[in-house]
Amino acid sequence: MKTLASALALSLLLGGAATIAVAQPTQTGPVGLTLTPVLETATTITGQPIRFPQGDNQFTAVLAEVAPGGQVGRHMHPVPLFVYMLEGTLSIEMDGHGTHTFSASQGFAEVTNLWHNGRNVTDKPVRFLIVFSGQKGTPNLIRP
Repeated sequence: MKTLASALALSLLLGGAATIAVAQPTQTGPVGLTLTPVLETATTITGQPIRFPQGDNQFTAVLAEVAPGGQVGRHMHPVPLFVYMLEGTLSIEMDGHGTHTFSASQGFAEVTNLWHNGRNVTDKPVRFLIVFSGQKGTPNLIRP
């Protein structure tokens, strides 16, 4: 009888522990997460539709810094790209589309197949992240 009572007590104890373990909530969702939309667009800053290359595509991410008074240099991109401004202010002069200015915390889809030049006209460095949506073997940037 003592053995049966011990087995029953052990069974209840283990069963209770299993119930407690199952009853503990598991954290599968976000905890302490904040999402801040930066950009959702189907066009570039000049209104061009965004067209992705066909084939073996790849992302290339680059951190860029332009010194005070510096410039990126005249160039164009044959592939879509996203730019996120980290610090400072950048003025982009585009052939036939004037100048657009972007500051820290702004994101934009830059122009494709259009000559342009980015300039830092301030006395502080400009830093930005560029994410190219290119194709393997295709350059992300073309200079004249």
